Amino acid sequence: MCFIAKAGAPLAAALLLAGCATGPTQYETRALDPDQQAVVASKPATLQPLYQDLFEEGRRNEVLNLMEIGAAAFHQGHYDLSKAALDRAITSIESVYADNEAAHRARSLWYEEGEKDFKGEPYERSMVFYYRGLLFLRDGDYGNARASFISGLLQDAFAEEEQHTTDFASLIYLAGWSAKLAGSDSLARQHFEEYRQFRPDGPVPAADHNTLVIAETGSAPRKLADGVGHYELVYRRGKQIRANGAEIDGGAGPVTLFPVEDVFFQAATRGGRTVDRIIEGKVQFKKNTRATGDVLTAASGNSAVAGLSMAAGGGLAAGFHTVTAIGVAAQGLSARSRTQADTRYWHRLPDGLHVTTLRLAPGAGPLQVRFLDATSQPLPDGTDTVAVHFDDRGNGLAFASSRPTPKGKPL
Repeated sequence: MCFIAKAGAPLAAALLLAGCATGPTQYETRALDPDQQAVVASKPATLQPLYQDLFEEGRRNEVLNLMEIGAAAFHQGHYDLSKAALDRAITSIESVYADNEAAHRARSLWYEEGEKDFKGEPYERSMVFYYRGLLFLRDGDYGNARASFISGLLQDAFAEEEQHTTDFASLIYLAGWSAKLAGSDSLARQHFEEYRQFRPDGPVPAADHNTLVIAETGSAPRKLADGVGHYELVYRRGKQIRANGAEIDGGAGPVTLFPVEDVFFQAATRGGRTVDRIIEGKVQFKKNTRATGDVLTAASGNSAVAGLSMAAGGGLAAGFHTVTAIGVAAQGLSARSRTQADTRYWHRLPDGLHVTTLRLAPGAGPLQVRFLDATSQPLPDGTDTVAVHFDDRGNGLAFASSRPTPKGKPL
């Protein structure tokens, strides 16, 4: 119970709000109307809880839930549902994080509002375009695949109103692969040369290779609240990580996939500079790291749930509010009035990405992917049989994942 005595009404109200709200803000879930219930019921059983969350949690978590649906549907092979969810997430993201003046003005307005709908950190927004690009590759649409990977690089470069050199090597590699399949050898060579700046020992596809094998390992980077009042945001590597690498049988012996991306590194850095913690939207960096930026990327804007059979409907977004005391207040009030760190994150992301390319005859059978532990030894229960999907031009894509199912969240 809170006790406040001998305080003016305005200051007393501020003290009540600041001193009594000790836990995270609670948001009321919305009841689904019959049409929304019908949409949820029409989806695969394993995805229904995620669509339920989408409608119940409304606009504030809309993009986060679309990300979760997009990744879960991709992993389960529901590719049309994955496309629909990711496309809606991209529409919302690009309304705020596009490289044009209109988006710049939208970001400026949004930063001043203080009530934030989830749009993701730079690495999360980049990974939306990663999955969408893989879906374009699967369809043989190499031009849009490359455009998607390039868009992911742009999201990686955004840090509030400052832009930094992107270092998302996997997206550069995949842009090069897309250009190669499209017959743009000069463009592919440029991408692979840039990729080698970040991965000097990373192999590039041979001229006759036509199949991309990509494997995901580990669990998503975590965002945690830290410090007095839990208003500091810190990053931690995901839990339950057993697989750190992958290999396939290449015919003449095992072929180890190259570890092209550490997703946790992307989460915990800004332009390669390691983030120590984020306080009130400002990044504090670890010492003795190269300086390339100092502002946390925020996200915002509104988006309608479309392409999912129906929209989520109206409803006002709930957000975090910073309580400002009227007049001169004690320093303790200021400390208590800070908004707690926003620890929402995309649970279905991996910890690492691994790639290789092969020459396979169209229609070739499935591949055996063996996941490896930290000592590069095969995990006893870490073998996955994955199909190779060939598009109409005879180019293949094989995808495997060892990522553990997020606790309490169906895959």
